[in-house]
Parts: sequence; structure tokens; C-alpha cells
Amino acid sequence: MVNFLLLIEKATNFSKQDIDRGQTPPEIYNLCSSIRETFCLSYAIRKYNNLYLYFQEECVLIKFKGKDLRYLGPDERSQALLLEKALKKSNKIISIKNSKWEKSTPGIYVRKFSDKASMINFFKTIMVENNFIIEDNQQNFDEKVGESISNNYFIEISESDFFIIPTYLISSRDSDMIKTFEEVKNIKYISLSKIKGVENKILYINFRKDNQKVLKNQ
Repeated sequence: MVNFLLLIEKATNFSKQDIDRGQTPPEIYNLCSSIRETFCLSYAIRKYNNLYLYFQEECVLIKFKGKDLRYLGPDERSQALLLEKALKKSNKIISIKNSKWEKSTPGIYVRKFSDKASMINFFKTIMVENNFIIEDNQQNFDEKVGESISNNYFIEISESDFFIIPTYLISSRDSDMIKTFEEVKNIKYISLSKIKGVENKILYINFRKDNQKVLKNQ
């Protein structure tokens, strides 16, 4: 199993009509690519992966649980429709104080938080042994965290590793969310700056995991 948490600045408004017209916003198209690379194989679904999408401005967390997923196809339309339903579901959540997972469609759940601190507190409850923040900007990382960066592109991926991937450049935003994560213990930094695009980073991590499994079975 591999867990991915994508940090997204804010949700993009779109509708089923936009999808049907082929006018899916670029930001949503990019998220669909990340969903596809997390779960979709040629003729199957990666049942043991989980994907979390956290929309910072709305304090909304969407969870895609691999082993329970239904209706997720390899095409952008099916992915965008499932995401659109989940975002609609989040708009209907009224009580934040007693927030819990709300089911959108099979395998997709929505949760709303009062602020980023409450989301971080929740994240601490689902942390695993190995938790990594991945960044694009190598120079910025060198300046911020120095020796805590790993440049090893051939990382060993353990069961249930958690990869936190911002969908924006930290250097250009100086994200408060990242600063908050930095305060959480047991989180390391890893640079995959030569691999462009969030979806390609996810593809690489899944590839590494698959490769390790093959080598162990030989």
C-alpha cells in the first residue's frame, strides 16, 4: 500500500455540463491525471493505494480508498465526475465541529475541518512510520531544510508509506500549510525535482513499489 496526500490551494468550480462539453478546467484535468496514476493499471485498479486531496482554502479533505473504489475508470470523464460529486458533497456538510467521513460514492469519502490545525491533528492520527514531503524546487529545499533532503531517486518504499505532495511551488507561495507540516514529528523531505508533474511523481513511486515487489518475489 502507498498513501498519497495532495495539497491543493483551493477547489476549482466546475460542473457535469463542463465535463460533458469537454471543458474540464486544467486544474481538474491535472487532478484527474493524479487520480489515474494512483489507481489505474491497464486492466485493474490498485486496490491497496489510498489518495487524499486536501483543499486548503475550503479545509476539505477527500479520500479515495482503493479497496472500496467503484465506478473509477481510466478515462478523465469518469474521474472528473466522481471528483465533482465529492466536491458537491463537501458543500452540503454543515456541521464542522462534529465532522466525520461522509460517503460520496463507493470508496470516496469527504470530511471538512474548521481550520488547518484541526486537519493536521487528524493527519497525526493516520500517520505511518515513513512520511515524506515531496517538493519540486531543489534550490528552495536546499535553503530551507539542508541535510534533511534526500536526493536518492531509488528510495526504498515500505508498506503504507505516506507521501505529501504540494500541487504548487512552495517557494512562490511560502505555504503556511507546509510550515505547519514541518512541525509534525516523523516527517522527512525528499526531492524528486527532476520528475516534472505531480502525476509523474506518483507514477514513479508506484513504479518503484512494483519493482521492489517483483525483485522480492524472484
